Amino acid sequence: MSILNAIKRTVKYSQRFGGQLTKDQLFKRLIGNKVYTRKEISNFQFPISNKKNKYLKEKIKKAEELANKISKNFEDILFLGITGSVAADYPKKNDDVDIIIITKVNKLWITRLKLRFFIMINKIPHRKFGKKEKKDDFCFNLWLDEKTLKIKKGRQNLRNAMDLILIKPLINKNKIYERFIFTNDWAKKWVATGYSELVNRSSMIDSRKNKDIFLDRIVNWLVFWPQFWYMKKKVKNEKIGLNEAFFHH
Repeated sequence: MSILNAIKRTVKYSQRFGGQLTKDQLFKRLIGNKVYTRKEISNFQFPISNKKNKYLKEKIKKAEELANKISKNFEDILFLGITGSVAADYPKKNDDVDIIIITKVNKLWITRLKLRFFIMINKIPHRKFGKKEKKDDFCFNLWLDEKTLKIKKGRQNLRNAMDLILIKPLINKNKIYERFIFTNDWAKKWVATGYSELVNRSSMIDSRKNKDIFLDRIVNWLVFWPQFWYMKKKVKNEKIGLNEAFFHH
C-alpha cells in the first residue's frame, strides 16, 4: 500500500468513529503493513484538526482516580488501561470509559468477583452487563490473565490492532503492558508504523512471571462457573473462558 493510500484509508477509518485527526494522531494510526517516517507524511495534504476534545481530560481524570483506588486494593491486577473512544482521544459527551484489565495467572475470576463487590460498595458508576452505556460509566469489557496475553487469531483484525496501539496504561506492574504489546506483534500487519513506534519506545521486558499454582487454578475454576452461568442467557458474541473475557464483540 502506498503512503497516500495509507493516509486516505486512515482518515476514512477515523471519520467512521467521528474523529478528525491531528498530524501526530495520523502518523501513529497509519493503516498498512509498511513502516513510514514522520518526514514521509509531511509532504501530503489531508484534513487535520487542531481542536482538543473538550470531554477527554475529565474522562481520563476519572479513570486515573479509579486506577488509583484499584491499585491500592487489588494486588492481583497487573495492568489497567483505557481503551475505546477515550483512548482514541475523541470521546463524545455521553460515552462510557472502556477498561482493559490483566490479572496474575489464574486470578481473573476471583479478581472480577472482588471488583464487582468493590465497585458496588464504593458506588463507582459502571456499565451493567447487557445494558446501554451511560455517560462516564466504567465498562470493564476486556479481561485477560498474564498467560493469555496474545489476542487469538479470530480477533486479530484492524479494529483490535488499532485498539491495541491506542491503549492508555494507568496501572502497569512488572512491565506487563510491554509484554502485552510485544506478544501481539500480529498488529504489524494492520498498523505497522504505530506498532513500530510503540515497540521502539518500550524498554526491555521484565521476564518475571507469577507461578501457575494448582490451588489458584482450582479456585479460578470454581469461581468462574457461577459467574458464567449467571451471564449465560445474556451472552451473544462475547468470548468468555477461564483465562479471558471479551464482553464486547
